[in-house]
Amino acid sequence: MIFKKIQKTIRKTVFAILLAVATMGATFASSLDWNVGATSQYLWRGMSQGNGAAVSGGLDYDAGNGFSVGTWVSNVDFGDDTTYELDGYFGYSFDNIPLSIGYIYYAYPDGDDLDFSEISISGEIGPVTLGVAVLADADWEADLGDDPYFTLDTGFTLREGLDLGIHIGHYDYEAGDAETDYGLSLSIGDFSFGIMDSSRDDSDPKFIISYGFSGSL
Repeated sequence: MIFKKIQKTIRKTVFAILLAVATMGATFASSLDWNVGATSQYLWRGMSQGNGAAVSGGLDYDAGNGFSVGTWVSNVDFGDDTTYELDGYFGYSFDNIPLSIGYIYYAYPDGDDLDFSEISISGEIGPVTLGVAVLADADWEADLGDDPYFTLDTGFTLREGLDLGIHIGHYDYEAGDAETDYGLSLSIGDFSFGIMDSSRDDSDPKFIISYGFSGSL
């Protein structure tokens, strides 16, 4: 129990550092970008994070040398007292090979033992991006490397201002059945229209409309 509390303290300290770097990046930033978005439903890996619309926003700092750090926030509704998600993340993209590694901390400040973190790696093969993320740590009982999530993403420009995206994800849970989620999205300017579903027995196709815009500071 004591070791678990120490782990939690370390994760929260790392998370606080990520937020500080992301929000203070304007002082020394090579590139500091912001984004704001709204969606009819917040889906994460095929799972709904609430019954209604969600509004989100984020800051991303690019050091110009492959290193990046950022933060992102959105409202959620799990049917309990949890009202929002606050993420902190950093990553590194290699120059000579199309490979990226990253770490992300998912925080739910007003939730009850919901925080967790992941490490990930992704690479590009032509127009296809392949990736895998695994648990680094969690508020619940979990080990490093648990619950790998594999992804395949690709996209095509149909014409200027009109893009098609394809996503397939597969969760290999340590406890429980494996799940696959998949979706198609059509982006027109700042708007995106998508349909998503998963292999879960209680899942139905979900139609999503999103709007987002971004800029630089």
